[in-house]
Amino acid sequence: MAQPSRMALAGFTLLELLIVLAIMAGLVAIAVPQFSQLYNRVRASFDRADLEQQLLQLPQLVRQRGRSGVLLDPNQPSAPGDAAAGIEPEGSGGFDQWEPLRVDLPAGWAMRVPKPVFYRFTGACSGGEVDFLLPPALLRYKLTPPLCRPQLAEANAP
Repeated sequence: MAQPSRMALAGFTLLELLIVLAIMAGLVAIAVPQFSQLYNRVRASFDRADLEQQLLQLPQLVRQRGRSGVLLDPNQPSAPGDAAAGIEPEGSGGFDQWEPLRVDLPAGWAMRVPKPVFYRFTGACSGGEVDFLLPPALLRYKLTPPLCRPQLAEANAP
């Protein structure tokens, strides 16, 4: 009886290769959703940092423009000077001096400002709250006068 050559003994059978491929496919099927969730959490973290930075820069923006501004709820249909809403700042000579301020929201985010936040041309502000929503998460920032540095007051995340 002849001995099999070394070449014939080296290598893997087709069945062994198929089993290894099946195990790898299973591991990939488990890992991909985890990486997707990780990517979403990291992106939300970067978006949150960007929103905080924009809130932090509002007083400087107002000082640079040399004109007072107001941060309003973008979903509110009423005009900022609506006397019925009771949001006209005291001591103002009319609402014409208040320029609407914007926060650029990342895709999927929404912003809610329960009460307008007024920024004087010096950078001082009236204070208030700003909510950022990335359903189902809610981030509530408190803006304390006179500097209105955003402080996370509440965070509801799933």
